[in-house]
Amino acid sequence: MKKLAVFTVFLCIFTMFLAPVMAQAGAPVAKAEKTAAPKAAAKADTQEPIRLGAIWDYAGPCYMLSESAVQGIKIAVDEINAKGGIMGRKIDLIVRDTEMKVDVGARETKDLILREKVNFLIGPCSSGVALAVQVVHAESKVLRITCMANTEGQVVDKFTPYVAQVVPNTYMEAIAATRFMNKKYPAAKKFCTLAPDYEFGRREEAAFAEEIKRLVPDSEILYQAWPKPGEKDFTSFITAIMAQKPDAVHSSLFGGDLVAFTKQAAPYGFFEKIPFIALYDLPVFIALGADAPDGVMAFGRGCFFMDPNPKMMEFVGKYRKVRGAYPDSWAVQAYDSVYLIKAAVEKAKSSDTEKVIAAMEGITLDSLRGKFTIRPLDHMGSVPCYQGVIAKDPNYTFKVWKDVVRVPGDQVWRSEEGVREVWKKTGITR
Repeated sequence: MKKLAVFTVFLCIFTMFLAPVMAQAGAPVAKAEKTAAPKAAAKADTQEPIRLGAIWDYAGPCYMLSESAVQGIKIAVDEINAKGGIMGRKIDLIVRDTEMKVDVGARETKDLILREKVNFLIGPCSSGVALAVQVVHAESKVLRITCMANTEGQVVDKFTPYVAQVVPNTYMEAIAATRFMNKKYPAAKKFCTLAPDYEFGRREEAAFAEEIKRLVPDSEILYQAWPKPGEKDFTSFITAIMAQKPDAVHSSLFGGDLVAFTKQAAPYGFFEKIPFIALYDLPVFIALGADAPDGVMAFGRGCFFMDPNPKMMEFVGKYRKVRGAYPDSWAVQAYDSVYLIKAAVEKAKSSDTEKVIAAMEGITLDSLRGKFTIRPLDHMGSVPCYQGVIAKDPNYTFKVWKDVVRVPGDQVWRSEEGVREVWKKTGITR
């Protein structure tokens, strides 16, 4: 009996000390913790910020445009974050400068992806930099929205599913501008071109040559001028063009380059003697002031005066409150890019790249420039192209346009059959 009593006491003590140990390692308690932990982790994951990398070119003719684009992005990010973010996740914005150099652009993009762990990218300005950047982010399978660099190569001959374009590409823009010029000057048959000597300018003038030949079969391009980006002295190009006595000149100059050319060409009577069209938009008008040449043809991508719809004018108020200035097309397109990402993430119910791309294909965005759709085939947006004539407006201290024409993107983009024809040559299958 005494032995039994001792054993009973020992068993009680053993059970009392062992039970907590078993409880910590035992199946029922551990199972409860394992099921709870993933839920907590999943909740934490959804609250992590969506990291957005903005790649811009603060150099050459891109400088003033990049400033505006980043402001457009910031306004969109601040708006979205103020309303709780995207699916409860705030947006973190990281801005990088490429210096308008392809090697710097590639390096900064790689750093954004590898070190900053960005979910999405927006930018840059330069088409040459864009193609270099595209190699990097496509390899890492990170989606980029291009809203300024507009070479058609991004979505056609160098297509990757990791890019979507919400700026009219070089083909669309040149086709629309050429048709506008042809309607204004239907008798014009002899032409000169003037464009920056890099990807953007070469692409636009190739599309111009193709379209003017279709519209005017007996047309002739007498001379093509290729100043380098950031050119300071356009004198030789001005005199060479005027010596040819063309019926009209198609130009892809923009930003600071167009400002410099316009100021240098005016004393020669260039704009009185030769019909001319170029990318005259708000930053150029502000820089030129009274020197902007009245009556000259212009094309652009969506400055507020090109498309003063109610949504655009609401954005004008927001932009002026933040910057004390009017928004140009570069701010408009950048703003639209952030909202495209938001719409696609919400449709996908995920920030996973592949799911977002699938959701983006065929999506329609009610943007500042009206509704446009991302074509599933090549991720090109059916964004509009704009043309007009430079004119004074008593409502503004700078010149704007009159006789504005808005061309829907699906009227001027390369057909799907045309895209596939290019892909056959470049080896892209989709």
